[in-house]
Amino acid sequence: MTDVDSGLRDIAEIRSIMERSTKFISLSGFAGIGAGAVALAGSWAAWEMFSADRVTLTYTATAADLQPDTRISLVLLAVVVLVLALAISWFFSRRIIRKRAEPVNGTVMRHMVLSFAVPILVGAFITLLLFYRGPLGLVVPSMLLFYGLGIFSAGSFTFGEVRTLGVIEIILGLTAALFPELGLCFWAAGFGVLHIVYGGLFFRKYRQ
Repeated sequence: MTDVDSGLRDIAEIRSIMERSTKFISLSGFAGIGAGAVALAGSWAAWEMFSADRVTLTYTATAADLQPDTRISLVLLAVVVLVLALAISWFFSRRIIRKRAEPVNGTVMRHMVLSFAVPILVGAFITLLLFYRGPLGLVVPSMLLFYGLGIFSAGSFTFGEVRTLGVIEIILGLTAALFPELGLCFWAAGFGVLHIVYGGLFFRKYRQ
């Protein structure tokens, strides 16, 4: 091995150490694919519920137009989809963390989770408020916007592609606000299709 090869190897190792100390790099493409599949199933279930009550997501429709059981079922559905998506993401990320022998509660990971959690928790409160007291047409845009903000914020502590995903989610949320009747389509695109596509591209690029 030449001195040049040795030097390049040392530089690569130093770069890897510095990246692990400032970035959370244990994200998995399979996590995105799994979460996207769960979201698509959830959007189909929500579509069935709204269709059964003959309610369309518009700025004039409210939760009062839905049957009481449907309102409860929709909230429970949202919780189940969120919990399953997070569980899938954690499962695949945990495998990479163990493989690399990284600390589960590292400083960078804590910062990333906090950056993601704050917009998501605020968004959950606003979304529930809109669902029960506002027009249904604003529910999906609210979910996409706050999720996009959370992803964009958390992207500062991981791969740059994550911030790009956050920007796309925000754009989808703004567009959904202009076409509320297509809300579930935008929801399926943002939380389902986009995650599957990004997960596939992520795995292809980083092999994880």
